[in-house]
Amino acid sequence: MQSPTLSRAPLALAIAPQKKFRTVVPGALLTLLLLGTSQVQAAPVNVNVPAQSLASALQQLGQQTDLQILYSQDMVNGLKSTAVSGNLEPEQALNTLLLGSGITFQLTGNTVSLIPVAGNSSALQLGATAISGVAPGPTTEGTHSYTTDQVSIGKGNIKLKDIPQSVSVVTRQRMDDQNMNSLQDAMRQVTGVTIKTYNSGSSLNDVYMRGFLVDQVQVDGVSQPTGQGDLGTSFDLAMYDRVEVLRGPSGLYQGAGEPGGTINVVRKRALNKFALGGELGAGSYDHYRSMVDVTGPLNDQGTVRGRFITAYENNKSYVDSAQNERPMVYGRLEFDLAPSTTLSVGGAYQQNHSTPAFGLPAFADGKLLDVPRSTFVDAKWNTLNEKVWESFAEVDHALDNGGQFKTTVTYRDAETPQRNFTWADGAVDPATGDSSAVAYDYYTHIKTIGVDSFVTTPFEFADRRHEFTVGAEYQHLDKDFEYGGGEYFPINVYNPGSIDIPKNDYERNNGNWSKSDQYGLYTRAKFNVTDWLDVIGGSRVTWYESDAKNANAFFNSFGEAHTSINRKVVPYGAIIAKLTPELSAYASYTGVFKPQSELDSDNSPIGPRKGKQYEVGLKREFYDGRLNASIAMFRIYDENRAQFNADTGGNEAQGKARSQGWETELSGNLTDNWSIVTGYAFTTTKLLKSDDATEGSTFSTITPKHNFNLWTKYEFADGPLKDFSVGGGVRVVSKTWYQREVRFEQSGYGIATAQVGYKFNENLSATLTGNNLFDKKYYDRVDASWGTNFYGDPRNLTLTLRAQY
Repeated sequence: MQSPTLSRAPLALAIAPQKKFRTVVPGALLTLLLLGTSQVQAAPVNVNVPAQSLASALQQLGQQTDLQILYSQDMVNGLKSTAVSGNLEPEQALNTLLLGSGITFQLTGNTVSLIPVAGNSSALQLGATAISGVAPGPTTEGTHSYTTDQVSIGKGNIKLKDIPQSVSVVTRQRMDDQNMNSLQDAMRQVTGVTIKTYNSGSSLNDVYMRGFLVDQVQVDGVSQPTGQGDLGTSFDLAMYDRVEVLRGPSGLYQGAGEPGGTINVVRKRALNKFALGGELGAGSYDHYRSMVDVTGPLNDQGTVRGRFITAYENNKSYVDSAQNERPMVYGRLEFDLAPSTTLSVGGAYQQNHSTPAFGLPAFADGKLLDVPRSTFVDAKWNTLNEKVWESFAEVDHALDNGGQFKTTVTYRDAETPQRNFTWADGAVDPATGDSSAVAYDYYTHIKTIGVDSFVTTPFEFADRRHEFTVGAEYQHLDKDFEYGGGEYFPINVYNPGSIDIPKNDYERNNGNWSKSDQYGLYTRAKFNVTDWLDVIGGSRVTWYESDAKNANAFFNSFGEAHTSINRKVVPYGAIIAKLTPELSAYASYTGVFKPQSELDSDNSPIGPRKGKQYEVGLKREFYDGRLNASIAMFRIYDENRAQFNADTGGNEAQGKARSQGWETELSGNLTDNWSIVTGYAFTTTKLLKSDDATEGSTFSTITPKHNFNLWTKYEFADGPLKDFSVGGGVRVVSKTWYQREVRFEQSGYGIATAQVGYKFNENLSATLTGNNLFDKKYYDRVDASWGTNFYGDPRNLTLTLRAQY
């Protein structure tokens, strides 16, 4: 045993005793946000310690808090720390830093002695670490929590209440509890989010926030283009630690894109203790799933670690003939090049083999069909085969002053070599049920490269600690879309069993091809102006080049276009008022910038869309961040939208739209055994300027005005129900519609879910979940008489068995 190591010669510091955990029943959220605290706490200090080797992290924490930390070098060898950031009490910061390490501490005056937890072999088991009464930090795996103290969506780890925009987090525990296996599963449960369904039997869907399409998804902070169905290439959620969702524009870190919001999926890391997890599931309509997750050190020092995850789904659908098979593998290696530097490399591969159903037609007068939800009116030979693989490399270096340098490179190749199908493409004759289907053959290949590199560092000025971030990003997109077909066949919705559509080979002589490169430089500075006020300012400068060729008869779009945008500046600014250590108020301004591919009457690309968002809100932490609440009001302006001009035969950038509303959310743990997440969004959208009869109308009719969700789970720790758990929730949305010649409308509805679970021992548990308990029959998406109207899932059950060692 080596002699104890002293992290720093200390200054005197009084440490408040750890707060007791209390149970409250939340009332009106605004009242809850404004509640004060009567407890006396030690003075918080500004802490910023990135995830790194535990020895290096302890030294940095000692420097920043003036704590004297004593420990044996043998005790911390090979261990990694949890990141700590924000205005924290020193004891709280130390608790967070040691999460999952199997180490506790004793505090005497201003001296801290680290002590191994006796018999704590489960400290790093998958899902086995219990919350210890402090904020769980950014990593959610093993925290048993429905919230997280920090997120990484804004470069570096930032506390939720220090981000002046609405942010939601879907944690690993919540994904497991609610059986979320795809990105669409998770996003359906996020406050204010709408899913636009493209088929049953696969995950080919779009995500909308605040009325706008989400056209990019970040993976560990590196942007990947998506949208218009490209989300079908998202990976199984088994490989991710959490899903971070920022609502509203994020042009500072995302670059050119839609203003609705940003999704950041964070991969699971390799752990420094051996852990093995597994999952088996079976459900209604022949839904089957399995998953294996293994991780641990690969050398005696723990400086080389690995992780391997594989998941497999084989699912049929409530829609006849529709089915989906989806295998996935993910691997990761981590190398500690130095105590403060880690290199990570890895990759993932996934296939998706499905027979999709592309929805139902309707009547020409806007009335929707009332037929069995199992009705399948497409060709039984419908085929959708996708394959996507991704590789990445990441260097993460902790600076001596508590800052962070990180560079990440990601390459993704998503191909749909087979997409042969029919969909309904004709209004239904109400007397006979006759309609028509059209057959097509698609091919899609999307290759992307993403590079992001940034440095975030604290600095001292005027006797105060501030923070500065500077970074650069590069995005490359190469997209090839080809199709052929257009042949029509008769179908009958009253007698779908009689449908027999021959399969033909079509020449794919239509499509579009595009390549684009985007370069960006971004900066962000956070100034701690006073003890209670932070001022944030930043901007992004973007260079954008693209070449596109269209030969698309379906949309009557032909021609070639070159787009070049030089030094487009997107501003960002905010103020955060720290009303109490737990409560903050904020106001923020964010710019919007998105190039458009539409052509004007001279066959030249029209200018980019521009816009801005104003947002104000309150955020409140409870129980050291174990429970988080927020409420926000926003208004988004989206200008220069492409509008077709019948007089010139081309497009003009003259449209203007507005989205506004308010959102509120509560997420986390009310007690050690009671978890909850609930949110409500009120959203209205309007076309303020348009060159046709749509001016003044709602521009995003698929976005419900009211959107509410709730999920809660309680685990019995003692008594006759010991080891049992119960859970349940609801999702309620108001009416949605789509206006064509007539309106197709789905009235508001609510869907209820219930769950019962049992924990056999420390390693084995099971849950039985019932979705759509009251078997509500509703349309998840309505669109047109010619098709793409989708029923929502009927009542179904899922039994899941999970093991963790």
